[in-house]
Amino acid sequence: MWYCIRVMKNRILSLIATILLLVSLTAILAVLVVRNMQQSEPEAAEPTPTADPYEGLVQVSDGAGGTMWVAEAESLTPFALDVTAFSVTDSTAAYSGGDAELVQGIDVSEHQGTIDWQAVADAGIEFAIIRCGWRGYSGGSLNADTLFQENVEGALAAGLKVGVYFFSQAVSIAEAAEEALLTLELIDGYDITLPVFFDWEKIGTGEAARTDNVNGNTVTEACVEFCQLIESEGYEAGVYAYLNLAYFTYDLNQLEGLTIWIGNPGSWPEFYYDHTFWQYSFTGSVDGIEGDVDMDVMFIPTESTATEAEEGQEETADAAVTAVTVTSDADSGEAEN
Repeated sequence: MWYCIRVMKNRILSLIATILLLVSLTAILAVLVVRNMQQSEPEAAEPTPTADPYEGLVQVSDGAGGTMWVAEAESLTPFALDVTAFSVTDSTAAYSGGDAELVQGIDVSEHQGTIDWQAVADAGIEFAIIRCGWRGYSGGSLNADTLFQENVEGALAAGLKVGVYFFSQAVSIAEAAEEALLTLELIDGYDITLPVFFDWEKIGTGEAARTDNVNGNTVTEACVEFCQLIESEGYEAGVYAYLNLAYFTYDLNQLEGLTIWIGNPGSWPEFYYDHTFWQYSFTGSVDGIEGDVDMDVMFIPTESTATEAEEGQEETADAAVTAVTVTSDADSGEAEN
């Protein structure tokens, strides 16, 4: 009997041990399964930031009452004058802001015919930008403006400040160089104190032009070549453009340092970047000139504004020195004749 009890007891103990072993194995298996599931599940991905569709762009006027987004030209500074302070009445632009004065001017070519320059000066016009020459848009011939000599001499004799422009249809750097050399030849000996402008334009007459397929890189390179040659002879160089041409043809970053003249008829200057000359009308009227004439103004910072800018530059320079010490800067195109 005691034998049977002992056998039974051993069997019970064995069964309990087996059950405990099974429970332990089941628990271990459950832990392994859970761990494996956790490892196999992909981690939740970081949310992808939404790209800014306007990054690298600036909103500008389209010249027709609306706005558009264009690539930002980081080398140029935004226009600083208050556009709401401008007005245009009776062919005269005015500015009521205190940070600049407007100098009244015109731009002319042989299209204006013979000009009474003294009458122009007496009417309050202080400067003229005169076309010296042009390249034809069909065959590409170079031409001097037939009235350039008469105009430049008349304007200077009447006491006007004079700048010039060349109407370009260059399709290469080499052609731009040819235009610059002709310009330098034509202006030699005259007191040209305002810039010499490169005026490349698209022909919008519906006629085929040799410049129809010229790309923006070529136009920009031609402009830079023209201006560098002009500057090499001691003249100030500049570029004339209208809004669409400036924003969508030129690489504005490469025009840094050039005087900018913008053709943008209206009541205020709409070009986003700093510019010195604004052509505000194609249909002005001035004593001494028969018919329409292009009207322009030149922005001249007031003395207080210029002084503030100089003081700001001096403060920046002083700060830099201190830091170093502690730790140890249009004329439209015309067909060939």
